[in-house]
Amino acid sequence: MSNTTKFLKSYRFLQVVTGVMYFFMAILALKYTSNTLVESIQIFGAFSVVKGIFEIVNRANIKKRTNHNQYSSFALGIVDIVIGIIMIVNTSLDLTALAMLFGIWFIGDAVISFFMLDLAKKISEIYYYVSLIIYLIGGVIGLVLLIAGDTTVASVPTLISIYFLLFGFVKLVGGMLNRRDIHVTNQTHNLKKRL
Repeated sequence: MSNTTKFLKSYRFLQVVTGVMYFFMAILALKYTSNTLVESIQIFGAFSVVKGIFEIVNRANIKKRTNHNQYSSFALGIVDIVIGIIMIVNTSLDLTALAMLFGIWFIGDAVISFFMLDLAKKISEIYYYVSLIIYLIGGVIGLVLLIAGDTTVASVPTLISIYFLLFGFVKLVGGMLNRRDIHVTNQTHNLKKRL
């Protein structure tokens, strides 16, 4: 199996793809003003649904990799899907309601990411601390959006964009640094050896 094929089948590749998607969402958020964001929220809703499905499907693997039950991952997946569906089907949401939805989404994301920090430490000590800081900032951004909404100094699209940029950076760097592909469980590794 070539290195490219191995990379495309690895969890690292999934991290890189997720990072790129986050960057895309960040650029998209910057493109909108507070008014046009409301009109184009279905795109973010679709992203949230896809992300939620991934969280639920990947829960079993996360449990094997972290030795945690990861009920939080399942709960986050449900929250992501529900928020995504609300964004897609409800066209009457105002900016305050959207800020609250994004706040719940971002806080949930930050919380589940803390459970994955032990994996970040295995990749690199520096990466662990950078991830920790970014997850804390992400949680704060979510809290600001949830509590202050559109009354903050920074606009809602700017806060959303900063969040997506930070989390995209973590995912992308994690995928690049994770050369040992430590996310692969022993069971998966043994199966690959047999093949």
